[in-house]
Amino acid sequence: MPSGAVRVHAASVPASISGTLKKLVEAGGGKLVQGDAEVLAWAGGDYRKAKAASLIQQMQSNLQAGGWSYETGEKVDAINLFSVVRETPTRRAILGFFVPTDEALVVAWTEIMAAGSATGAVESNAKAEDNTRPERTEAVNAGNSVGAREIVGTWGSGGMSLLQERNTVTNSVTPSNGTRIKYVFTADGRFEHVGMLQSTVYGCTTTLFNDKRGTYEINGSNITLIPSKNFWRQQNNCAPNSTKERDYTLDHETLTWRTKTDEYGKQFICLTGKNGESCHRREQE
Repeated sequence: MPSGAVRVHAASVPASISGTLKKLVEAGGGKLVQGDAEVLAWAGGDYRKAKAASLIQQMQSNLQAGGWSYETGEKVDAINLFSVVRETPTRRAILGFFVPTDEALVVAWTEIMAAGSATGAVESNAKAEDNTRPERTEAVNAGNSVGAREIVGTWGSGGMSLLQERNTVTNSVTPSNGTRIKYVFTADGRFEHVGMLQSTVYGCTTTLFNDKRGTYEINGSNITLIPSKNFWRQQNNCAPNSTKERDYTLDHETLTWRTKTDEYGKQFICLTGKNGESCHRREQE
């Protein structure tokens, strides 16, 4: 991307932008589902509206250099629609739009997939671990009626950049940067916590992956996670022999929890432990 872009946090994205992305997907007549979305903004002292066309041209050139085909769509008022598609190594498609204003250039896009296709990278990693590694089991402690209805569900935060980069020397495609965290709490007292962090520097990508699961107990505003599995993996695509895998300790972890609703009507669960508070948005089932 052209320099100077700032990624807008998911909780701060205006409803008008997320709503427009949703309508673009819905125009597919039910044949498409929306994947991860991302909103970028160029603003600040160096930004001028007159530079917007140049920034868009740089973005288009960078996408094409990365193996994406870029197609300009129609213009509706100040909204300029576009789509990008890449066929290899796997087919990916993105719908988006950009809006140049006097204050900022805003670019919003979302990955689109055929209805019924697979979901994101974190879920894929978790499923791969389920298929390749035996999981220890234990009896479910179902004595968690207080707060259970409110906490039950799938919650997530963070995100991976929708685009990948092509190394011009090796011609290899490097994974995207970002983090993704997912919590699942079931009504029968089980939990899952899956997290992934990816960072690409000079074409080399370091990935940290954690799959923790077990049972949970609620006591008022406290929730205790009792893991039966705590698997970690660290790998770097430039040094495959350095991959480390470890079944980590199964220590109990007690957190305080609460739920909140933001100004856009989105519900979040906030968990506070020794490293501070983290909030995760409820995902659609």
